[in-house]
Amino acid sequence: MTTRLRRAGLAALAAVCAVLGAPMTGQPAAAELAARLRVDIDQLVPRVVEASTQAVTISGRITNSGDRRVDKIEVRLQRGDVLDTEAGLRTALSDPQRTDALTRPAISSAFQPVAGTLDRDQSVPFTITVPVNSDKGALKLDKRGVYPVVLNFNGVPDYGRAERVGALSTLLPVLAVPGGGPAVPPAQPTQLSVLWPLIDERPRRVQTPSDGSRTVFADDGLSASLSSGRLFTLVDTVRTAAAANASALRSLCFAIDPDLLDTVTEMTAGYYVRAADGTVFPGNGAHTAQLWLDRVKELTRGQCVIALPYADVDLAALTRANAGALVDIALRETASVEATLGTKPLTSTVWPDGGTLDQRTLAILAASGRTTVISDAAKVKEPQGDLPYTLGQNLRTIPYDQLVASSLAPKAQVDDAGVKTSSIQNGLATLVFRGGFQSAPGQSVLVAPPRRWSATSAELTVFLQTMWSLESQGFIRPLGLDGLVSGPDRGTAAALEYTATDSAAEVPAPVTAQIAEVDAVQRDLVENVLFEDDTRQVDPKDLVKPMRYALVRSGSTAWRAEPDLARRAAGAVDDQVKALLAQVSVTDPGRPLSLASKDSPLPVFITNGLPVTVRAKINVGVTAGLKPEEAVVVRIPAQAGIPRYLPAEVTRSGRFTVTIWLTTDSGTLLGKSSRLELNSTSYGSITIAVTGTAAGVLVILVGLRLFRRIRAAGRARAAAESDL
Repeated sequence: MTTRLRRAGLAALAAVCAVLGAPMTGQPAAAELAARLRVDIDQLVPRVVEASTQAVTISGRITNSGDRRVDKIEVRLQRGDVLDTEAGLRTALSDPQRTDALTRPAISSAFQPVAGTLDRDQSVPFTITVPVNSDKGALKLDKRGVYPVVLNFNGVPDYGRAERVGALSTLLPVLAVPGGGPAVPPAQPTQLSVLWPLIDERPRRVQTPSDGSRTVFADDGLSASLSSGRLFTLVDTVRTAAAANASALRSLCFAIDPDLLDTVTEMTAGYYVRAADGTVFPGNGAHTAQLWLDRVKELTRGQCVIALPYADVDLAALTRANAGALVDIALRETASVEATLGTKPLTSTVWPDGGTLDQRTLAILAASGRTTVISDAAKVKEPQGDLPYTLGQNLRTIPYDQLVASSLAPKAQVDDAGVKTSSIQNGLATLVFRGGFQSAPGQSVLVAPPRRWSATSAELTVFLQTMWSLESQGFIRPLGLDGLVSGPDRGTAAALEYTATDSAAEVPAPVTAQIAEVDAVQRDLVENVLFEDDTRQVDPKDLVKPMRYALVRSGSTAWRAEPDLARRAAGAVDDQVKALLAQVSVTDPGRPLSLASKDSPLPVFITNGLPVTVRAKINVGVTAGLKPEEAVVVRIPAQAGIPRYLPAEVTRSGRFTVTIWLTTDSGTLLGKSSRLELNSTSYGSITIAVTGTAAGVLVILVGLRLFRRIRAAGRARAAAESDL
């Protein structure tokens, strides 16, 4: 009887756990979670709980992303214990599937129905409101701090039983206990500065002609981003907020890619888009580009601006590939930001992807002058004092807050496991933690959001509004990053850590090797091959410049996770260089040529379709019967053709083929080779020698035969006389 009761109890307990969606092991089944519902929230009110807060309301949509229908969907809000340490926050952020709000919730609201049936790919909205007081079913937020909370969706999949079919985990900061007194700000509030990145998802230009014709883009995605997409949202959200709050920009510093500004400027003059089949058609974003550019100029006027390396290039990867000339270009082009916007960016300030750089790259930066590196605080070794930290001669670092940065970064791997997170809400929670719960007197916090931030307009607006609310309450105060950059160092650090993981994240080595190879060819062209022609007055640097910058773009950090696209980008530049060189070639006469003597020169006609003079070396292939002299170096005028006669010695008569081609002194092939069909009717020295020897032998043999006949005749006469 006891055994039966125990078994019945265990069965009942298992059924309850199944209904609640919490497996008895305390760990959710990832395979089940990944195959059911996708949860997206539109609103969470309030983002920060204060004394006057009475309830928390969350609304959004759920989508059946699984392989079957789900019935009887309901939702409840769960919370775990308050997190009052940085270590606890980091754990909740890094592994939201294991927070106690999901596995062992301290408080859970009652389930509320959402949908009776949800077919595959179908979506429905939801809204849940839960009181925050101590009543039954309320969240009971009775302490200040940051709480992990989870939206837990239960349902019954077709052919299955009740289980958790979706979840969204986030952090909810409680600045003041509901119903209690207001929170008291610190005497010395946290100083806050926020980077606001304006970087395209990837470089778009695939061809920038040097003759003034229109630029060709790989797609028209930038036009969509500028008109209503990600880049529009980043600019318009701040612009709208600044119109409502004149002091809204005091904490912001715009991090802008010069290549993005150049690309948008190109768009304003008209451009083409390359289709999948290789054809091109006019792009339609010229007006949109001009409008966006004007808004950025207005928004950044007199504000803090950081100019990123051109195309947000991967400095460490190019340095490792010995492409230092491209690194110099990427750093030097930051001056173009001032020319475009009319606002001077911070001097020699670098924000590397990943928040760190290797020692070789840091040495290059230091050699160019006093440089400030905005780094990941977790990568700064042995910091002493306060930021900025001295790293060495001409080198310093201002670390950004790694906790806030990691909370703002989307967790794609968590989404795959079935538990979504809200990056903006997590970022706000860590920001409140820094300013309200862990405020060292006068501490400085630099916020670095994702490099290519894709938050919605509503999320960005909430982020800015919450930040300014904390400022108005005295928990934070604006800190101009420009003041830190121009100010003195207040601490020291041993170095920036650069691990094998950082190295593995770089643009792949085979790609950077290809970039370095093409870079060497381009530099050789400018330095040794192409020269300004008096009749055309075209600077060879201007001719090669579009390809130089295209090569920089092929080393962009946008390709770090896209090795195939990186190879394609580098290969496209290589093809452009080869197309340029193909305009200088040897012309094939199209008919056999006859050589009248053994030292008749080989006639060659060379054409140059470039608007610059070209220095080239004429090469003649090894051919039996022909001994060419050493390679001839010629200068071909711009857009002209010249004949040349190559000294050579013919060593036999007959018909044979000679291959002729052009190269630079370093061996780079120019254009296509030419095959000359030659007919030789002359005798070379070898032929004459052989013929002479044969003639001599013939004379000797004839003379010997005559001698023998004469001697035989003499013997015959002598014998006849003796007989007489």
